[in-house]
Amino acid sequence: MENGITKKQSAVLQGIAIWMMVYHHLYSFAVEYNSVFPFLQAEGAARIAWFCKLCVGIFTFVSGYGMYFVMDRQPRENFWGRMKAEYCCVLKRIIKLYGKLWLVMFLYMGIIFGALRLPFDPSQLPGNLTALNPTYNGAWWYVEQYAKMLLVLPFLDLLLTRFKQPVERKHWSVFYLSLALLGVGAVLAGWLCWPELWKVVLTVKSGLRLSFLLIFVVGYLTARFALYQRMDKALRRWGGWLPVCASVVLLCVVIVLRVWLAKDAAYAKLDFLFVPMFVYGLLTLLAHVPPLRVFLAWWGRQSTYIWLVHGFLYGWLYYFIKPHVRLDIWIYLSVLVASAAVSMLLRALGNLPGRWLRRVREQGGAV
Repeated sequence: MENGITKKQSAVLQGIAIWMMVYHHLYSFAVEYNSVFPFLQAEGAARIAWFCKLCVGIFTFVSGYGMYFVMDRQPRENFWGRMKAEYCCVLKRIIKLYGKLWLVMFLYMGIIFGALRLPFDPSQLPGNLTALNPTYNGAWWYVEQYAKMLLVLPFLDLLLTRFKQPVERKHWSVFYLSLALLGVGAVLAGWLCWPELWKVVLTVKSGLRLSFLLIFVVGYLTARFALYQRMDKALRRWGGWLPVCASVVLLCVVIVLRVWLAKDAAYAKLDFLFVPMFVYGLLTLLAHVPPLRVFLAWWGRQSTYIWLVHGFLYGWLYYFIKPHVRLDIWIYLSVLVASAAVSMLLRALGNLPGRWLRRVREQGGAV
């Protein structure tokens, strides 16, 4: 952790998170199942699945951490130039994720409404296209959350960083105070003068889960202030073995506290505290197990499509495989493998337009 979280380490974390996500969705209500693992009762399996809800926080934290460096590369000479550059940047990322969502969705629609000829309800299409009301796959709710966090990010970045120009730096406090007053004034004006517009604002806010926005901000601040590097440096002063010991303690504390506090499968109230500690502990320990890092990083590269498609697979695979196996671990592994196979196929399909464009450009250049 001397250099913070690298891209390879981000992939490792995403690999861990996707394994946790599949387990969470399979066994959050394990009381309905006859068996899970030989050494666990159904209630224990369910509690572990509740803990695995931490996967969403890991994805969110990694996004916030990485977006700090993306924002830091944007020009900061003036307000409008900065806003334009940062919004162009986040919009590209949002469109990229929606492109993956739409690829999965249209393939799903082709199979369900085309090949299987099930009834199609056009009224559900807008909600699924925007992920505002994802009836085809409930796991898509995070697409909306991710998009809204990125749309908020330029303003957060503006408030949490200073301009590089010396003159502007002297007056940053006045600028931020003016901006805050302007924001409050705009909210009041909208509430009093345009009630219909205010309803739209409230609708947008309702889909933004503040617990995950807070994790996103914590990830951003962890990167900005190099908290992991500072923590690692401070621990190493007392001995090279201390970061490992601290990591073991952190992981144990997070696991015990979160399992004890979680009262339902959706618990995430204190994940803004748990996730940074959990991430530090994982990465510090995995630094000593290179083969496992490589394995998890591969899963991390498949994680986006696995997240988007596994909801279609786990119900069907459970009822197909369950009569033929004694332990549910084989169902869990089957869902992971099947989702990864579909992910590789979708990644190949998603890369086809880019390859075609590159080929056209190469041929054009040759002419």
